[in-house]
Amino acid sequence: MEKIILSLNEILQLESEINGYLNPENGEIIYQGFLKTNLPIILKYELTELSETLFKERKKIDMLRDELIKKYGEEENGNIAIKMINEIKDEEGNITSKEINPSYVEFSKEYSELLNQEKEIEYPEITKENLKKAGETKDNYKILFKLIR
Repeated sequence: MEKIILSLNEILQLESEINGYLNPENGEIIYQGFLKTNLPIILKYELTELSETLFKERKKIDMLRDELIKKYGEEENGNIAIKMINEIKDEEGNITSKEINPSYVEFSKEYSELLNQEKEIEYPEITKENLKKAGETKDNYKILFKLIR
């Protein structure tokens, strides 16, 4: 096993690259997922273990993000959300101007600090030969490519 230090943001990215990722708003495939390619079975096994570790990290990060949303957000229609922009309205309810929500700025600052934290990750050896066997993909695995030897 190899080791690399990644930011939590890069860990989230790597988890998406390995497991695949759908846009939650429209279901569009952002990453098909490296595990879905034609890989040697031992590498696929080792990457599956890595993906489980990365998924646990994603769950922790999501939980902390949700805490920040509760801290800085406002309830609207039974959901807590943070608006990026506040609309300023006149007496008739017409929007007269817009301003950046200070709560969103604070949320963004704290969440960015979290995502910039670094963690050491162990990963299996991935060679260029493995990539030849994987076949073609339209995905650009920016973080995964850092792991290739």
